[in-house]
Amino acid sequence: MSKSVRRNISLGSRIYLSMIALIIISLLVTGIVTIIFFKDQNENYHLGRLQRKENSIMLALNYYVTEREISEFNSKLDHKIDELADIHNLDFNIYNPQGTLLKSTVEESLKPNLAEPEINEEMLRRILNDTVPVIEKSFHQNENYLSTFFTVSSIQGAPVIIVHMPYFKDSRKNQEELRSFLSTLAQVFIFLFIGASILAYFLSNYITKSLSTIREGLERVKFKGSVKHLQWSGRDEIGALVDQYNSMVDELERSAELLAQSERESAWKEMARQVAHEIKNPLTPMKLNVQHMMRTLRDNPEDLPERFEKFAEIMGEQIDSLSRIATEFSDFAKMPTPILEELDLSEEIERVVELYKNAVEAEVVFEKSESDLIVLADKKQLQRVFNNLIINAIQSIPEGRSGKIVLTTVLKRDRVLAHVQDNGMGIPESAQSKIFKPYFTTKSGGTGLGLAMVYQMLKEFGASIEFQTEEGVGTKFTIAFSS
Repeated sequence: MSKSVRRNISLGSRIYLSMIALIIISLLVTGIVTIIFFKDQNENYHLGRLQRKENSIMLALNYYVTEREISEFNSKLDHKIDELADIHNLDFNIYNPQGTLLKSTVEESLKPNLAEPEINEEMLRRILNDTVPVIEKSFHQNENYLSTFFTVSSIQGAPVIIVHMPYFKDSRKNQEELRSFLSTLAQVFIFLFIGASILAYFLSNYITKSLSTIREGLERVKFKGSVKHLQWSGRDEIGALVDQYNSMVDELERSAELLAQSERESAWKEMARQVAHEIKNPLTPMKLNVQHMMRTLRDNPEDLPERFEKFAEIMGEQIDSLSRIATEFSDFAKMPTPILEELDLSEEIERVVELYKNAVEAEVVFEKSESDLIVLADKKQLQRVFNNLIINAIQSIPEGRSGKIVLTTVLKRDRVLAHVQDNGMGIPESAQSKIFKPYFTTKSGGTGLGLAMVYQMLKEFGASIEFQTEEGVGTKFTIAFSS
């Protein structure tokens, strides 16, 4: 079975199949051992039967020869051999002490194979020198048979004849007994197999059910809320696993409490930084406008009434923005929820650009589209988006370079695009993938929340932002609104 197939089979199925395979192997081994046992028993039975017949015939012939003082093969001995052959239903080959065939009761058709005319010299020496009969295995017509050789001696102890007795094993009875036994054994094995299969099925289910209990417990593990302990009455391996699981749950709950406390502290720190950043954004243009009003008062006091009206309007909007941030934070300690409305994008950008009209760090220019561009956004947050982008653009311009920031709007197919392009230092390649992540900044004094908040606010409008940059040349941010 391949590894991929094994991986697709459930643990319960693998346990069940393994137990079934073990049962089948056990049954096969039992059957093979039984057949081997019967075969050995059959061999021992026929060997013992041959030895008994051999002993009986040898005693009868020795007694006959000594009683009648026969010293060589004669008609009386010939007659006695025929008599014994009939009584024991056996065939004999009679040889003289020199190994020459004298008589055979074997059928004529079988004599060429079962009644050799001469006994070979090596066998003859063994027969004459051994005090016990010589038994050897022979083969005839695809059938094994046993042959026994023994001598019959005279009263003086000299060999009179050599008797060769071929013995064919009649295994029909044993084979019938073996078939009967195997048939009974097969029936018993069938019942055992069925019973063992059922037992294996329930046992595999029991094991996998125990593991399923642990799996379900693991699925219920959450970092929030309490997790119930698993109950297991046994003191087995599953019980040890359940105890370990319960200990893990307790440890996890303690870790979750510590993590929650750490998250709360981290959340408050993040909130404080985020609010500080949001408050700082309106303060920057307010400071610039106050400085501009001071210069107007000092250098051109006659323009003060005209500029003061614009100054008051812009300052009022920024103060409202600060007030809204403070109110939202005190209500639920969160950033403002966007209030979406249809806005003229060009008009809102003009309001923001007006704040930087007199910026000394860079020239801020807005190239307005001829057509009206209506977008769905939160008015205050939209102004903060462009505030952030302009501030970032100003901060990217190196010393000694005349900064220029150009904002443009255009309608392209079904989208309204706004571009903010600067001639600053650009964004390093190593920072480009992280530029919209919270707390990431390339400036030593920045909070790293500006562009992250721009990204989040635009996302809530259903808008998107991307950029193109070249180090040492500048960066171009593109905001896309659905028209």
